[in-house]
Amino acid sequence: MNDVILRTCEPHVLLSHLALYGLAAILQSEGTPGLRAGWTSGGNPQPYVTAPAMDDAVVGNLISQHARSAQAEGSWLHRDITLNGTSRALMSPRLTPFGDDQTWRQAQRSRHDVLDDLTASSRWLDMRLLAALGEPCYWSRIRQDVILQDDGASRLEMQPRNQGSEFVGNRLRKLADAVTARDPGQILAGLRGETIRDEIGGDKPDSRTATGLASLGPADNALAWCALWGISQLPLAMRVSATAATSGHLGRSRSEWFYVPVWRGAWHPARLRSILASASLRVMAATGLDMCPDAEISAARAWLSARDVEGLVRFPIRRFGSDNAPERRAMRGELIPVRALT
Repeated sequence: MNDVILRTCEPHVLLSHLALYGLAAILQSEGTPGLRAGWTSGGNPQPYVTAPAMDDAVVGNLISQHARSAQAEGSWLHRDITLNGTSRALMSPRLTPFGDDQTWRQAQRSRHDVLDDLTASSRWLDMRLLAALGEPCYWSRIRQDVILQDDGASRLEMQPRNQGSEFVGNRLRKLADAVTARDPGQILAGLRGETIRDEIGGDKPDSRTATGLASLGPADNALAWCALWGISQLPLAMRVSATAATSGHLGRSRSEWFYVPVWRGAWHPARLRSILASASLRVMAATGLDMCPDAEISAARAWLSARDVEGLVRFPIRRFGSDNAPERRAMRGELIPVRALT
């Protein structure tokens, strides 16, 4: 058995958690049996993945294979739609306003074609990512009959929207190109933190490659690729009368947090998804925020402790830039320990 440890990652940065989730999900989807994910023990925990038959060559090759599949011509990453005379990525959850119902119906037909193709080819991780990202909703409107597309999108999709930029076209496509341009050894070196190469961000100190999951600065593109696919592990629940509910998200407007667990041992990705979406983790994340009664928090502590959750990290979300094109970003996280009641 061989472990791959993400050595530049630490629990106080949301990018570290999402990179672990995405790496595990990709390796599992590409056929790695017995894969598990966890955090190393000791005073400086780091995320890792492990599997009985996994070695360095396998990991680098599988991440390369996954990126090449996504980057290939005909992939959903490269499907476009024209909105107001401009080409946009069809599957981005937040797009230029549709303008009329006919355009929305055209977008939905095209998106359904993509989902049918992915279903027919059993691309379950792709389906999981698209479901978790959400899509432009059609039921939420203001008095002027304008569709509020953001109401149907994951709060983890934080691509800045200035000058019409969007998540798939301006982030996933570019990362796919960067990762496929590397050889498997370079991909593995980036994941392990032996090198940090931010091709799409030009290695600039104000790079936004992390897409809101970390502070500004260079982020290795292989690590960022895994992190954005890690969103697939945080399910989204649509709501008719409110914005969609994102797993791992708490609060609203200018008082928001992300939260994720830290656990003992190594988990199967399915177990991770169930904990991320659990009511107990959400209740525990509300500790100190006066959102839940103490009795509920106590019950959540016991439930999580019984499932080897040692704590959770809560990340405050801050807004930067203008009100017209705000940039949301997860700040350094706060560790909240979990202890079972006796």
